[in-house]
Amino acid sequence: MKALRLVLFGVVLGIFGLFSYFNWTVVPVALGSTIVDIRLPLVLLAAFVLGWLPTLLMHWAARSSWRRRLAKADRLLEDALSTGPRTTPVPAPMPLPSQAQPTVVPPAGA
Repeated sequence: MKALRLVLFGVVLGIFGLFSYFNWTVVPVALGSTIVDIRLPLVLLAAFVLGWLPTLLMHWAARSSWRRRLAKADRLLEDALSTGPRTTPVPAPMPLPSQAQPTVVPPAGA
């Protein structure tokens, strides 16, 4: 899996390198009242990183949350297995009162 990820990353990096080579032009970017001239590949790279960063942070937060939950479940399971089975008796079911006996109801339309 790591090899596939490495190959895919290399292909994407190669495509970005070709794109950068053929589109190495200056683009004016307005930052407030200032206009800055930046190369087009750098603008696109910055836009990609700014769009990807929130998703990465949400992924890290969810991953740490799931790790904490899994650790808690492991601790609870280990505690339950170490104490052995419970020996509390199960209570007998209560009998129905005489008024609560089931009655036969004829089917609809009969």
